[in-house]
Amino acid sequence: MSYLKSILEEEHQRLNSLSEKYHDAILTYPRGSISVKKRRQKEYLYLAYRQNNKVKFEYIGPADSEKSKAVIKKIELRKNYEDKLKQVKKDLAEIEKVIHGKKV
Repeated sequence: MSYLKSILEEEHQRLNSLSEKYHDAILTYPRGSISVKKRRQKEYLYLAYRQNNKVKFEYIGPADSEKSKAVIKKIELRKNYEDKLKQVKKDLAEIEKVIHGKKV
């Protein structure tokens, strides 16, 4: 049984380090979501996020600009990392239950 427990503990350590890696990666990308506003037949992108319980809008630029495309890509990457982090946390909780002898 100690062999299984060592494998579980190794997986627990791996998931913990992966969780830290994903969390650090999320912090490097902009928070919030993209908001598109139409002004005089043109579309402009804004980064919408909460700050002190208020929604703030940060101007990015025209919808077809390179800066807008780069910010959209960064937001998508951040959301991807958030999804991965959510799964890792779920796996961690399950492994911790098994290590501590609780039913899964």
